[in-house]
Amino acid sequence: MRNHFAIQALQQRWLRATVLGVASLCGVGALQADELLNRAQALRQQGATQEAFVLLDAQEASRAGDPAFDQALAEAAEAAGLYTRALMARERLLHSQPGNVRAQDEQARLLQALGDWNGLQALPLEVRLRSVAVDAALSVDQHLYSYDRTGHGGRSTIKGAFDLGWGHDSNVNAGLEPGETFPVLPGVPAWTLDPGAWGRSSGFLSAALTLQGRYVMTSQWSVVGGLRASGRHHSAGASMDEPSEADVHGGVSWRSNRNELILTGRGIHEARGGDKVRGAGGLQGEWIYRPDGLRQWGVFAQSMNLHYPGQSVRDVRRTVAGVTYALVARNASVLYLGIHAGEESPRKSGAADLGHRLTGARLGGHIALHPHWAVFGSIDTERRRYGAADPFFRLQRRDTQWRTALGLSWVPVPSWRITPQVEWVDVDSTVPIHPYQRRLISVTVRREF
Repeated sequence: MRNHFAIQALQQRWLRATVLGVASLCGVGALQADELLNRAQALRQQGATQEAFVLLDAQEASRAGDPAFDQALAEAAEAAGLYTRALMARERLLHSQPGNVRAQDEQARLLQALGDWNGLQALPLEVRLRSVAVDAALSVDQHLYSYDRTGHGGRSTIKGAFDLGWGHDSNVNAGLEPGETFPVLPGVPAWTLDPGAWGRSSGFLSAALTLQGRYVMTSQWSVVGGLRASGRHHSAGASMDEPSEADVHGGVSWRSNRNELILTGRGIHEARGGDKVRGAGGLQGEWIYRPDGLRQWGVFAQSMNLHYPGQSVRDVRRTVAGVTYALVARNASVLYLGIHAGEESPRKSGAADLGHRLTGARLGGHIALHPHWAVFGSIDTERRRYGAADPFFRLQRRDTQWRTALGLSWVPVPSWRITPQVEWVDVDSTVPIHPYQRRLISVTVRREF
């Protein structure tokens, strides 16, 4: 009997030793794991973001699924600008902790950084209302010439918007200020201004439809395209100046890592009062470089033939090239700028006074005040030097145009945007019949889909 109790005591001591040993090993493992995460955090705090990511990346195969590790890996990958890897770690974290509010909000921010509009729309409503900043759908691409990026996982994308607006235009026909007097110019015969050349104001209603998309064929090749149709209805007395426009474009894109080349054909139809006033067609090429999901450089070149029905002497070839840059801050504020230069060359001889060389610049952005509110503004300028003196006024024509816009963007619910805006246009010219000023006040309601 004593032997039996002795054996039981021995077994119990062995069991306790085993449990303590396992616990000790687990503790060592946990300490080692904590040490790994602590080292990675220390590296990030020192600014060595790439080193922190490499340290954790080496352990991903064995540690994936551990919430603490996935959180640390996501933070390191995002700090290093590796947004796709950060998103994968966040998704693992949400799989093990679906109610983690912080991870939900960080996932929304990463989808925004990647430009994955479809992914954002697939988030639960409460996450979008809480996390998606006011202009999440207003990506860098909408400020530049490039097309929508591929969705998360390389999916094809398509997005669109319908705009309905109303407002007031102080100078719908870009005419001269009523009552303006003109100096007497030496050698210029007496002249009078056509009454239709004086500026006219009008209230208006506007509508526009925009579609833009990308069909992914391979990991590198895509078909891209889009269209925009817009029009305005003026109040009585200004119907002849009601503008409408249709712009269709499509082509191919080749992408490798952070670089993308896009070649598209483009056609434009412009009308006033229902009558075509100008048509354009040509090619456009772009090189887009994205260091990460929040920054974008672009170089573009465009060659278009502009045709004026019934006034073929005005037909020109427009060639423009430029450089653009845009930056999205982590709070969804946006800064963009660009410079461009080019010329419009008359298609017919003897019409040098109708062609010009041009240079221009643009600067703008918006500041996110709240997840549903942002203020935005922009300023554009362009200088135009014409190829010959005006044949009537005998003056070398030089124009300088300034355009300034200021507004507010409000997203009351996802996919809806309300935008009050004020816009000023000022054109100065050495030829007395070409200067004008214009002010537009409008409120636009947009439905994105």
